Amino acid sequence: MCGIFAYLNYLTPKTRTEILDLLVNGLKRLEYRGYDSTGIAIDSLDSKDIILIKRCGKVKVLEDAIANSFTNDDFKKPVATHIGISHTRWATHGVPCETNAHPQRSGEDNGFIVVHNGIITNYKDVKTFLEKRAYSFESDTDTEVIAKLVHHLWKQHPTYSFRELVEQVIQQLEGAFAIALKSKYFPGECVAARRGSPLLVGIKTKTRLATDHIPILYGKDYRPLE
Repeated sequence: MCGIFAYLNYLTPKTRTEILDLLVNGLKRLEYRGYDSTGIAIDSLDSKDIILIKRCGKVKVLEDAIANSFTNDDFKKPVATHIGISHTRWATHGVPCETNAHPQRSGEDNGFIVVHNGIITNYKDVKTFLEKRAYSFESDTDTEVIAKLVHHLWKQHPTYSFRELVEQVIQQLEGAFAIALKSKYFPGECVAARRGSPLLVGIKTKTRLATDHIPILYGKDYRPLE
């Protein structure tokens, strides 16, 4: 079974070493679920792009790849706000390989990135819809349609918030799933959603948060695909 793990530090300076360690350790705690590939998504050093690192095999393989992707100086640079997402995959759609590993992306520019646990039962219909609108797919996964559908709606509704975009997308999906997304167009934001599958949100803060800081929505009318 797939496992997803996301970490957001908001106005709390963390080095990349700390952020990457948290993501990798989060994946290690999900190892008992069984998997064939792993991956992470973090911001680039200038925070203008998203870096994807994906590998087949155990978390240790990913951990070694991460160590080889950054210099020690890169690891020591703190960032005040950052969202990282990570994933362990058990192949259901497509063979185990780096292309099919998560995170999956909306396109080569890494505009929207998603990790996903579960099954999108109508993904073929959504994929056909997107292909007719000039989207090309690089993986065999059902997950890739999520990132591309968010991107499509973002182009159609550029004033929507990140939360509103994801809210509209999940209303178009069928199946049981839990997802977490990040985007270079919405830096410092993470949107997570679930239907059927479990999703746990943990918050650590020195001050009390207002309830509207973590919006939790339960069902809503949605707009049809355009």
